[in-house]
Amino acid sequence: MLVTKRSVARHAHRKTALALILLGIAASGGALSGGCGARTGLNIPPPAPECEVDADCPGADDLCKPVFCQLFAAEQPDAGAAPSPDGVPGGEAPRRGGTCVELAPVDCDDGDPCTRDSCESATGTCSYGPSTLDTDGDGFRAALPGTIPGDPLACGDDCDDASAAAFPGGREICDGVDNDCDGTVDNGARFVPLDADATRISGDIAPAGAGGLAWSGTSYAALYTGTTQGFNLYRSMISAEGEPLPPGEEIITPKNGDASGGPIVWVGDRYGAAWQDRRDGDYEVYFSLLDADGQKVQGGDRRLSEAFGFSVNVALTWNGTEFIPVWQDERNGIFDLFAQRIDIDGNLIGENVQLTDASGGFGNEAPAAAAGQSGIGVAWATGDATTHFIQFRTFSAELDPISDIVTLTNGQTDAVYPTVVWNRDRYVVAWFDKSANPKAIYAATVSEDGTILAEPRAISSPGPFRSRYPYLRALGDRVLAIYSDDRDQNDGYELYAVTVSADLVPLSVEQRLTFAPRDSIGPIATFGPEGDVGILFRDDREGGEHHVFFTRLGCIAGD
Repeated sequence: MLVTKRSVARHAHRKTALALILLGIAASGGALSGGCGARTGLNIPPPAPECEVDADCPGADDLCKPVFCQLFAAEQPDAGAAPSPDGVPGGEAPRRGGTCVELAPVDCDDGDPCTRDSCESATGTCSYGPSTLDTDGDGFRAALPGTIPGDPLACGDDCDDASAAAFPGGREICDGVDNDCDGTVDNGARFVPLDADATRISGDIAPAGAGGLAWSGTSYAALYTGTTQGFNLYRSMISAEGEPLPPGEEIITPKNGDASGGPIVWVGDRYGAAWQDRRDGDYEVYFSLLDADGQKVQGGDRRLSEAFGFSVNVALTWNGTEFIPVWQDERNGIFDLFAQRIDIDGNLIGENVQLTDASGGFGNEAPAAAAGQSGIGVAWATGDATTHFIQFRTFSAELDPISDIVTLTNGQTDAVYPTVVWNRDRYVVAWFDKSANPKAIYAATVSEDGTILAEPRAISSPGPFRSRYPYLRALGDRVLAIYSDDRDQNDGYELYAVTVSADLVPLSVEQRLTFAPRDSIGPIATFGPEGDVGILFRDDREGGEHHVFFTRLGCIAGD
């Protein structure tokens, strides 16, 4: 046929009319019809079928949530057969296919809290592994968070699953572990300085500062901040005798990311570590797993915070099955505390959880966290430029509040930088006060329900001078406190240690641990081999430069 302008125009008109009809509108704006002389309305075929076989259905490969293709029956006039040529439903040509139908999911809940119920998606079969861990490989499983080891619903009786030397029926020795699970570490032991002098750990990266320290059973892992064209987080492994191990210090964060912090915990077969850096712009909180040699494992860094403003000053604890970092975060325009649950393999559980509310105008900063029997305890500083309080609250394993907020100071003195440990049946919170009389280390004990068991009191005696930067190690029936003090007027602060009872009554004299001029501050302590206490701290003895040093206390067994 000869193509003319007229024939093209007619063809274009017919295409436009058909398109409008399919959209439910006539070209003339009237009702849908078949056109001049038509006997019936336009027959629009039914929609294409969702499936022809089960594999066509979304999620068909997950047999734990089964779905199948329900085929149309030939006698189904509305869906199963194409219309006849004259528009009468139920023509002779049946339409193939069907629709996807979801069945009830496979129910693997056996009602036993001591099993971790799961369904294998490839087979639709249930498996029932233990719900608790044995990360230290001693054959005794940890208790579920929020339970007491050995209780019927605890599903485990290991009081310390980070150490194979701790289990029910063990023999108590001087090793920094509750060997027999009676709630007391190194029964009756005393702690005395072990090293004639401290060992420098950090290289030529001043200014440097201590971040975290943990003992794996074979070596210490030390994390600290150093300066090389910006701040970086460094890792050094340290021998049982306190000497740096090959390959020496290594940067474990992106270079020039201005990283700092570095709390680290050992959980029986791996380390968990947290810090803040600003590789992505402002400061955010990150987490990583490290193996026994201090190397990052597969998966690398996990970013925990994803919000406006700075996320800094991260603390880290382990509750037996999960890591829980806590940090201060200004996503709401003023600092509040947030936390994140992380499983043993580094997977984030749920979203960030807000723990405090600064709506009253006081920011919440400098958190410290410790895992207890029913959840975690968090201590922090709240206030503004002129008024400071120390507050404390307990939370469940799911980070829901258990207690009310407990305010431990009255706001009339400059109380700052709290630390906290769980000690058998109570939390011990300590801080230093820059304006009280005396300017000492203060502490209080609080139950899980928020009851103050021992009122705040000074546990150091600096006289007219100052004690600062406390760090606590729990011993069950007593507590070891390590701190800085300038009473000796040795051109700065020196490290001291004292042991107090569970009710904060002094049990030992205050021992001086360092003797070099200038400041020795910011101690971080962990139990090491044979009951030693390893201590990482910042020291300025070398020309006033800030370096990181390590020293030890030795354990002398009790009678």
